[in-house]
Formats: sequence, C-alpha cells, structure tokens
Amino acid sequence: MLYYNPASREFTVTSPETTNLKSKDPWTEFEIELVEVRQRPYRLQLVGYAGEEGNYMAYFEFLNTNELLLAKSGKMLVEAGVKVLSFEVKQMEVEQEGSMPVFEKVGVARLLDYETNEEVYLTNLETKMFSDLEAKVRSNEDGDVYVVREGSQVELADSSYVIGALSDSPPEAMVTKISIDGGKRLSKLLKPSATDDLLNQGNQDQGTYSPFAIRPKIVSPKPNS
Repeated sequence: MLYYNPASREFTVTSPETTNLKSKDPWTEFEIELVEVRQRPYRLQLVGYAGEEGNYMAYFEFLNTNELLLAKSGKMLVEAGVKVLSFEVKQMEVEQEGSMPVFEKVGVARLLDYETNEEVYLTNLETKMFSDLEAKVRSNEDGDVYVVREGSQVELADSSYVIGALSDSPPEAMVTKISIDGGKRLSKLLKPSATDDLLNQGNQDQGTYSPFAIRPKIVSPKPNS
C-alpha cells in the first residue's frame, strides 16, 4: 500500500506516522534537485547563414555539444543525425508586438531527421521547440546537471532516480528514488529552489546577447505570398 504525506508531498510505502519516526534516516534525503522545466528544443538550431543565392552556407548549433556546424544544401551532418535537404533565404512578413509588420530576409533550412525519418523545418528567427517537456536536475553531491525527460533515469553512487510526470506551469517533477538493490522506493514532488526559479524567469524575460544561445520563441513568420 502507498501512503501520501500532504505535508512533505511524498508517496511512501510506510504511513506518515512511521515515516516521521524515521525522518532522520539519511536514505530519505534526495541527492538531486530540480533546476527547471521547459519545452524541449530540437537538438539542432539554425543560428545564421552567409553567402549569396545558390551558394549559401548555413550555420547550425548542435545543442548536445554546443558545437557550431556549417553546411550547404545536400550535406549530411553525421553528429546531429540529419541531412540538409535544402537551404534558401526568403523575404517574410514578420509580425512584431506593438508595431507594424516588417519584411525580413529569413533563412529556411529543410532537414531530414534520420532518428524519426521525418522532415524538419528550421528558421534563424525562432527556436524550434517540441510540445513535450524536459527538465534539468542537479546533483547535490558534485553539482553535475542532467537534462532529462519523463522516464529518464539518473544513476548516482548510492541510488538511482526515475523521472516521472513533468509540469512547466508550475514547474515541478515527480521523481522516484530507488535503492541500489531495488528494495526501497521513495517518490517526491520536486520544485526549483527560489534562487533557480528567479534565475529561470530572468533567462526567459531578458534577451540573450549570444548568437548561439536558445532564443525565446516569437511570433511565427508568414511567407510573403
């Protein structure tokens, strides 16, 4: 039988009364903490381009390693598991909040993703995002940060942590701690610390000056017909 303790927001196999008696048990302490929850960005982002019509060079950021990858139409990016099917620059009408729409030159890359066998379109105006969520968790032991999704498992020295349901509003994650022998399980709803939460809000509200950083998603551009 599972018991829910509303005070600690934890699920345990023992009653809250018994858990309180063992509150000093070091095994009940979590060695990871939640840093943030956000929409999952596509692993490759178009960050710029150079050249002229018929001979453009596209600049991509590979988020897994933060490397800058250069490619022309037809090139396969082995590291990212994609092929650049085409790249072109279009005049697009871009809506801007509080002002009239403007026309901008926008780079558009059409990719073949070998992991999903699907075509993906990227522009240098916005970050390509998925609808599902990912989270960052940090080890309290060494400060290492892990990017995880629902079902991911983080292995530490004395136990492992399975990531359950994620929410970005409010940001929280249900995490289950499992002992090495699998005999103990403890689930807890984690939330970012006040400091991390404030930093996350600042990162979202303020523009970044790095051309290779994750940019906030803006109004999608409309092709000029």
